[in-house]
Amino acid sequence: MSQRKTCRILSADLMLFQNGSCKKGIVLELNWLEDLIELDATRNFSLAAKSRNITQPAFSRRVKALENWVGTQLIDRSTYPVKLTPAGEIVLEAARNLSQDMFRLREECRNLASHDADTLSISALHSIALCIYPEYGQSLRSRIGPFTTRMNATDYYDCLESLSLGRCELALCYDHILGPPILKTGQFQIQKIALDPLILVSAPSAAEEMEAALVSETGTASLPLVSYTNSCFLGKMQDVLTRSYQGHGVGFYTVFENSMSEAIRRIVLTEAGIGWLPQSVVEQDLATGNLVQLKGRSAVMELDVVLVRKQGVQSELVEQIWQDALKTRE
Repeated sequence: MSQRKTCRILSADLMLFQNGSCKKGIVLELNWLEDLIELDATRNFSLAAKSRNITQPAFSRRVKALENWVGTQLIDRSTYPVKLTPAGEIVLEAARNLSQDMFRLREECRNLASHDADTLSISALHSIALCIYPEYGQSLRSRIGPFTTRMNATDYYDCLESLSLGRCELALCYDHILGPPILKTGQFQIQKIALDPLILVSAPSAAEEMEAALVSETGTASLPLVSYTNSCFLGKMQDVLTRSYQGHGVGFYTVFENSMSEAIRRIVLTEAGIGWLPQSVVEQDLATGNLVQLKGRSAVMELDVVLVRKQGVQSELVEQIWQDALKTRE
């Protein structure tokens, strides 16, 4: 008999055997399998770590822990981009099957627990949950039939982490070519459902002065900004816009900082400064004249509102919603 033994995987319980014996002493975590799936999609430790919302050193330790559990190397780190070893390909196939089985099991259990109506579990950015989903959800129900929504309003990264970990079935968030690359890593499918421009607004009393400063050629303007925190999605988009103005000699100083659009809106209404806000958030304020849009040097960034789901088999309700989104955008 050959000295070389073959690794066997039983998908039912993911028992890996090497040289005829089960690797003992290490408890397998399902997160490790999700990590391997993501690493295969990105072929890059840094991008995979961002997608999994953990630091690269922590992600690398988890991949190493999975290798220790299996008892052999799963990733060929000598190449760029990295690639899976033959053993890694075997584990990857079983990991995908197990992940699909677990989500299917969860869906079946949820269906048993709810006989009255289908329930959609969704995570969305606060501004989208408040200003876009109500109308979108109503329109959606008119097309596909009634369902119950379980909404988790949160920030961008928590939306995608919740989706990645199976805490929700769909996510609604913003996307832009200059935004974080997490949606492009291969773990998710995205479908654009709307546009929501990020526009610069001011209280009416200061609008004329602020507009003049934005187009000033003197290069000495410094404007009060009601600002997003740098770590949130809209904060990153705001940073792109402010840097563009700085190239024309227009600077900004922060008078208030928060990660939520509604908080930014309320402070701008007090005339404390100007701020970038999604159009959906200030639509009524613009119509009533409580706020004024500033347009100097094209102070607008077009944001896509996207529906996001994980790759793989989904519930019947999610598939209906996804197919509706595809047809609607055609």
